[in-house]
Amino acid sequence: MDFGDLSEDKAIQAKLCNFHSSVEKIEIFLEMSSSPDIYAKLTMKETVDYDLFMAYTLNTLFWLYMKTRGEDPTKSEIKNQLNRVKQYMVKAKEAHERQVLRPRIDRGAAGRFIKHGIHYKDSGSEEPPNKKIKFSDD
Repeated sequence: MDFGDLSEDKAIQAKLCNFHSSVEKIEIFLEMSSSPDIYAKLTMKETVDYDLFMAYTLNTLFWLYMKTRGEDPTKSEIKNQLNRVKQYMVKAKEAHERQVLRPRIDRGAAGRFIKHGIHYKDSGSEEPPNKKIKFSDD
């Protein structure tokens, strides 16, 4: 890159190089993501995360575009769009946590508990078979 008048300022050169590499990464990501084959292979959670990520990224890029043009993005509709995407991110996270953290019944273990409980009642003994035996200290 030719920095011209900024050839002496190393801090600005580093920031501009970082910005340039970030823009290239975004371009590569957008090219890869435009392939319908990749999108079709995603799970439901990955699809939701991807769609939210793309909406947030594009709105953020438009926010930055407005800032570079000297416009105030807080006075435009883009602020509301970013807040709406954030709300959907929270909803998607809650929905995923409900699926993952929801208690599940182990049917096999429940069946064994019931079977052994019924067997204990039918055997007629007063103490359950697995009860610990206490010995006296005499």
